[in-house]
Amino acid sequence: MNVAEVVVTCLKQLGVKRVYGLIGTTILDFVDALKDSGIRYVSTRHEQVAVSMADAEGRMTGVPGVAAVHAGPGFLNSLISVANAYKDTSPLLLISGAVKRRLAGLDSWLEVPQRDIIRPIVKAVYRIDKPLEAARVIAEAYSIAASQPQGPVFVEVPEDVWSMPSEFSRCEAKITPPPTVPPDGVKQVVELLQRSRRLMILAGGGVNNAEGAALLLKVAERWRIPVAVTGNGRGAFPEDHPLFLGRAGFGGGNPVADQALLRADLVLAVGAGLSDTTTYGYNYVPRGDVVVVNLDPMAEKKPVPYTFRFYADAVDFLRKLASFDLQYSPAEEWFKELEEVRVSWNSLLQEALSRRYEGFVNPSKFFRQLDEALPRGFVMVGGQGMHIVYTFSFVRVRSTRGYLAAFNLGAMGFAFPAALGAKLAAPERDVYAVVGDGEFMMTVQDLETAVREKIPVKIIVINDNSYRVLYARQKAQKMGRVFGTLHTNPDFVKLAEAFGVEAMSISRDEDIPKAVGFVTEPGLKLLELRICPDDFPPMNIEAALRF
Repeated sequence: MNVAEVVVTCLKQLGVKRVYGLIGTTILDFVDALKDSGIRYVSTRHEQVAVSMADAEGRMTGVPGVAAVHAGPGFLNSLISVANAYKDTSPLLLISGAVKRRLAGLDSWLEVPQRDIIRPIVKAVYRIDKPLEAARVIAEAYSIAASQPQGPVFVEVPEDVWSMPSEFSRCEAKITPPPTVPPDGVKQVVELLQRSRRLMILAGGGVNNAEGAALLLKVAERWRIPVAVTGNGRGAFPEDHPLFLGRAGFGGGNPVADQALLRADLVLAVGAGLSDTTTYGYNYVPRGDVVVVNLDPMAEKKPVPYTFRFYADAVDFLRKLASFDLQYSPAEEWFKELEEVRVSWNSLLQEALSRRYEGFVNPSKFFRQLDEALPRGFVMVGGQGMHIVYTFSFVRVRSTRGYLAAFNLGAMGFAFPAALGAKLAAPERDVYAVVGDGEFMMTVQDLETAVREKIPVKIIVINDNSYRVLYARQKAQKMGRVFGTLHTNPDFVKLAEAFGVEAMSISRDEDIPKAVGFVTEPGLKLLELRICPDDFPPMNIEAALRF
């Protein structure tokens, strides 16, 4: 066996089902070894797409997605997607070619200092220089990516090494178990809980899995604790549950969750951190006690007055907490106070739903009706921009890992590729990509990938012919000096049909029922909503302006 065959055999033994990539001379031998391996090779039209597809597979399954890219330009094209995975602790293994060893360090064609460039945004960096170490390196890199806190790992292989003779040794993932909260620590938290009267739970990505969600629901219902979520926590708690408060934080948080976080006498953050986004730039820091159980190595540097902070597995903590005979009695005034905020928030939602525009569809109305038609196990992938806020205000996520986005980097270009990867990883679930027109044009070429690979995602394009977040800021903060934020678009229906994708466009509210029926039918679909760029989705605007 040569190195390429050893790497592929190792990946297969580790359980890898797909490799996403874009071929180049420096990975030609690796792609050739994939051909008869039984691992599906998904070829894309851009490296950002390939790596975001792998990232989404990791988010959906909890095990590393794998991508392969060409040296130099291909590697550089992948970096936004790698950073998304790093910021959101998504398990990812990126394999890149490199220039031949005899050309290294000579400023050769395709050569950039790949390991130096990527090191700050990955958990570990490897290079296979010695053919006999190929299996060990791949197994170790995969294991590090899969171990908590998860994240991307980079492996570089020079072009001439792939074809060199090697030997296969058994590849096993050796997952390092995360630290746990010691019994005394759990007892301290329980004692704090028992003194609380205005308690809330903030749930994040660290409990957004089957066991974590089940334990969270059990704990919340047993002691009647209201629950808010972070962006990556959407799906950890059913959003149609009476105890659900909403998403907290900048970019889609609602006043109910935000005010609960601010006013609670105790915030129990499980698998979630109190980041700048969650606290609107640390302007909405809880006034009461704060207990954080999360695998965030940066937590101690953040300006939050923790009562207790544990660098530990939040699922294990919930397991231990659920076993306690906890005496907790919430104050009824707490629920009345939250209900008053909810009533005010609902009036804002109703106002948004009541709007009418000539020649445009009301996106609030569309997403409210879409929510009513969605199956319980759907997956929605949100892009970056003002359009994502409609999906927070009007779409209820009701199953684990039911909402994906590049929450902690905020990069455009993630939603459509990630939807493709999510659908391949979870073919039994309906997957919706909600993208702005500006973002969609960054990855639109991979409609061809969706058609060729027969990936039946649903794409909803919110077309306002603008970069609307900045357009709104210019109108509000720059005395209406609109510059660089308005643009035109192609006919999205004709463009989609040119790729072989069934498409539909609507620009009036009367067509919403027909559009919802269209986009929820089986198959690959593209739906364009033509909306007014001056429509403003309901949000916690007072807090957002302080970010």
